[in-house]
Amino acid sequence: MELLKFIDEFIDYLMSERGYSYHTLDGYKRDVYRFIIFIKSNNYNIQNLDIDEVQKFVNYLSKLGFSASSIERCIAAVRTFLKFLYVYHNINTSFIQLIEVPKKEQYIPDVMTIEEIQLLLEQPDISKPRGLRDRAIMELLYATGLRISEALSLKIYDINFDENIIRVSGKGSKERFVPFGNIAKEFLYNYITNARSYFAKNKDNGYVFLNSKGGRLSRIGFWKILKEYAMKIGLEYKVHPHVFRHSFATHMLLNGCDLRVLQEILGHASISTTQRYTYISIAHIKEVYKKYHPRA
Repeated sequence: MELLKFIDEFIDYLMSERGYSYHTLDGYKRDVYRFIIFIKSNNYNIQNLDIDEVQKFVNYLSKLGFSASSIERCIAAVRTFLKFLYVYHNINTSFIQLIEVPKKEQYIPDVMTIEEIQLLLEQPDISKPRGLRDRAIMELLYATGLRISEALSLKIYDINFDENIIRVSGKGSKERFVPFGNIAKEFLYNYITNARSYFAKNKDNGYVFLNSKGGRLSRIGFWKILKEYAMKIGLEYKVHPHVFRHSFATHMLLNGCDLRVLQEILGHASISTTQRYTYISIAHIKEVYKKYHPRA
């Protein structure tokens, strides 16, 4: 059976039935393709596939240097694909739940200090349209904890300046409303009012953050911009687009934010995802304790 022909059908299924984002779909497609190539190269028959053969795929990923979390993600994609084959093409894959993956290490996100965040925010030259745009994006990310994909997908009508609220379309097309503060409001309003037209030119697509050609600013485009500013202050080793989200969550917890409220703001489906930020908060508290307590 030629498995490659099922990939596009599988991706269409994920898009229509599960509402996955293009970013997630791309990851699933890449992981499933890797699995199919492994099956073909070892002359395994998908209709007679057993747990040992799939377990060899797990071992293969490990030998390639994949982390435990990457293997877990890949196997999750493979599980979903094999379930799809079972339901829609009557291929028995019930054994897939028995597959063992390496234990995932506790992931602790990168976080910047408040001083580092402030220094980074001050890097763009806000006397120029590009600098005003960049400052507005960074202020918004730190003020709201949005995923970079969510921020770059915002349209003008998603922002309510009167109420300081943004409508966000998150993972799985789930909609939520996120507040933002007055400092972010000032830079965002200034950019939209005085600088956005510089990028929009004659073709306005409605997106808030635009590139030099008038199109929506991409994730890669913003990553390059951010890296440029981080290098100026020697923080390129710890700065990436998601660091604003991680720092936002950690600083909120350190200042007493309720975990359930933070979960809603971040758009996490599970509270356990939000709880990972408590590890950072506890580590920070211990660090401060050791520094300031006379008998620490």
